[in-house]
Amino acid sequence: MASLPGSAIFYAVLIAPGFVAVMTAVSLAAIEDDIKQFVLLIWSLVSSLLIDALFIGAYQQFVEPITSFAQFQSILFDPAFRIDYILTIFAVSLFVGVLYAAAILIDLPGILRGILQSKMQISYSRRQPWEDYLKHADQVMIKTSDDQLYIGDVSGWSRAGRNRELRISDPHRYNENNKEFESVGGPEQLFLDADIQRVTVLKKDQILPIRERVKQRVVAWRQQLKPGDSEALEPTGDD
Repeated sequence: MASLPGSAIFYAVLIAPGFVAVMTAVSLAAIEDDIKQFVLLIWSLVSSLLIDALFIGAYQQFVEPITSFAQFQSILFDPAFRIDYILTIFAVSLFVGVLYAAAILIDLPGILRGILQSKMQISYSRRQPWEDYLKHADQVMIKTSDDQLYIGDVSGWSRAGRNRELRISDPHRYNENNKEFESVGGPEQLFLDADIQRVTVLKKDQILPIRERVKQRVVAWRQQLKPGDSEALEPTGDD
């Protein structure tokens, strides 16, 4: 049986992996929204349960069955402190965090929500219109509060819940005298909330949503599986 300090280390190892995974995901996905502490706690505990289950399953598969909690508790200290197991759990935690971040970056919840909404024939976006509108914007025209017009390629924008901010590259301003857009002379320009009156998307990027790309690949795969022209495939020969 592990000592009191050993027990403390055991419970820390038992609970910490989920927090490591969640904070890794928050960092890699650059989440700017203020997440409630209770939500982070629940996700961390659930992630800890998942990571511990993966570790226990692998241990039983490759080492020996675990028949009691006392045996499980002694794993980290038998015959000595097992730093290799700690590093393994830590690596799994980081891997789970990377998976979480990837799911957030490709908007997996949005993809699943879209599938459900298409089945139920409803339309609802959890994002604010500002973020949803600029998600696939490539080139925009901005009308400012002083009635100036600018065009440029979108290089960044503020997320939901923040003040509207939009950064464009290769900015051009409309010249009333020449009746054309002229370069402002800088590589980028930042528009703050007070500057922006209206934004018009002139061109969208050519990157398809994940669901559409998967659908295209499935269609292409099905077409490859279809039998070709039987006349072209059948060998011909003279009797």
